[in-house]
Amino acid sequence: MHRKSQVTTQSIQVVALSFNLASVLRYGPLVPVTSLRRNLSVSAALSLLLVSGCHAADQELPYAEAVRTPVDEMHGLEAETLSVTTDHSVVSYRYPLMGGAPALMTELRTSMAERQTAFLEDLPERGTPELSQDVAVLAASPDILGLRLTAATSAGTSDTFDARSLWYDVATESVLPWTSLFRDEAAIEQAHLEVAGILEAEYQLPVQEMPGLVGEVAARAQAAEEGEGGSDTAAADGAASSEAGDARAEPHGGQGGGGEPLDLADPEQALEAAERWGGSPLEDLAFSTAGGLAVHMAAADVPGAGSVDEVMLPVEPEKSENLLSELGFHAREAALGGNSADEEFPLGGALSADAGALDCERLKCVALTFDDGPGEHTDELLDMLAEYDARATFYVLGSLVNESPEPVARMAAEGHELGNHTWKHDDLAGLSAEAVKSDIERTNKAVHDVIGSNPPTIRPPYGSLNETVRGAVEQPLILWDVDTMDWQSRDTGAISEHALTNSVPGSVVLFHDIHETSVQAIPDVLAGLHREGYHFVTVTDIFGTGALTGGEVYTDAQPVGQGDEDGDDGEGEGGEESEGGQEEDEGRGYGD
Repeated sequence: MHRKSQVTTQSIQVVALSFNLASVLRYGPLVPVTSLRRNLSVSAALSLLLVSGCHAADQELPYAEAVRTPVDEMHGLEAETLSVTTDHSVVSYRYPLMGGAPALMTELRTSMAERQTAFLEDLPERGTPELSQDVAVLAASPDILGLRLTAATSAGTSDTFDARSLWYDVATESVLPWTSLFRDEAAIEQAHLEVAGILEAEYQLPVQEMPGLVGEVAARAQAAEEGEGGSDTAAADGAASSEAGDARAEPHGGQGGGGEPLDLADPEQALEAAERWGGSPLEDLAFSTAGGLAVHMAAADVPGAGSVDEVMLPVEPEKSENLLSELGFHAREAALGGNSADEEFPLGGALSADAGALDCERLKCVALTFDDGPGEHTDELLDMLAEYDARATFYVLGSLVNESPEPVARMAAEGHELGNHTWKHDDLAGLSAEAVKSDIERTNKAVHDVIGSNPPTIRPPYGSLNETVRGAVEQPLILWDVDTMDWQSRDTGAISEHALTNSVPGSVVLFHDIHETSVQAIPDVLAGLHREGYHFVTVTDIFGTGALTGGEVYTDAQPVGQGDEDGDDGEGEGGEESEGGQEEDEGRGYGD
């Protein structure tokens, strides 16, 4: 989607603000919008903007623009693109593959998934609204990475657009909000005043008409300025002066009880500040080609902006200089010098099993699992899953992996997870510890020979296990909380209805891809759960990295206390009798 953006470049004469905002800004009088034609060169900025207080040499630029690069223009960076079209909506998204930054990938993908769920849960009764999400690179270096996440919706005559930035500190592997770029909250407040000054100077917008937090901060500064100017009595002067100090010291949503100022160098406190300043136009913050800040606002919030979708308000380099944190200076350096198409993207690469996994504690996730394959319908099933960018887990038999390695290789290549379902479906509870270990290792090897890694989990046939089985295996044992009984009913409609009725966030749903009726039920299952805002993930993803322990038994990843919505007790796969018996336990999993 192409969007038009307006850059403030016209020359105007700055007039005194009604409340003398220039004096509040502390860094001198407002500069006309022609200050965009700053005597600052990007090449000089590369060498001089590394250190706080350094200013670049003179070289006139025609105008300033926000520094951001589409992912498809970054050398060495690949992107994943998907679009899901149904009779009720269209959702599409694109995100870069950054195997070198797994924490950032998880936050990026989870944020986009949250936005998708919110969109799908709020669909109108009529029409086919669309959601399109994309990512652009704001800064890229071996030390720091900045991304801009955008979401555009279209529903007839009603369109929306929102954007925000994410930052990643490579050394600490920390995903950081925009507030981390600022020295402290006083600097954030000051940045809002700079934006207010641009709105006043460029668009002749009075304080009372300024939108959101910009208007709130400017009004507070105006009240403080007017209070300081009052001279009715000495006492009144003292009170006004005290109030003015409070207005400056306490930012939006301030400390309330006079608590300690937040340390924005601390990721958790920076996140708290981002929540406190929620709705700020600085959430969509970039650096300008002139070396200053580039703040974007919706055109609807800026009267007189014209027929554009968004307005870029540039804060000049010298006005930004005293606002940035050490991280902010590094981010600015990366933005001005690191987004070169001639250089390899520093954190690209294929995603590992952990990189980019969705955070299912924040999402409606469900794990679709398929037993007893691969079979003659498995490739068709993989095609169905691909239409929804759905990840599933296949509990395969080692003997069939040897016979049909091609679909197993495809499963792994398309992001699905392989699980161990024994060599030929023997009841593990009836075997000795040595026999159990031998069977599992043999199946592990068959899978490893095809995909290069062992299955991370085991599903015992029939759900049958005992203490001997638990003690003999090194992988977690995964059962289910939703049994579709597909092996028994062979009724496509009944299978899909059971899955849709009983699946809840955190569910592990049992199917068998060796049955055609089961595979034919999957399109309805995918469509129905997608409509409800669910995301389809693997077993290890739904439980979370590091949450599973070898030898322990798990049925689902529902929050503790949510209960078993399906009513299945896990005894016997597909309802078949479990000769070896099964330990009974309630909750998320055995051994929790």
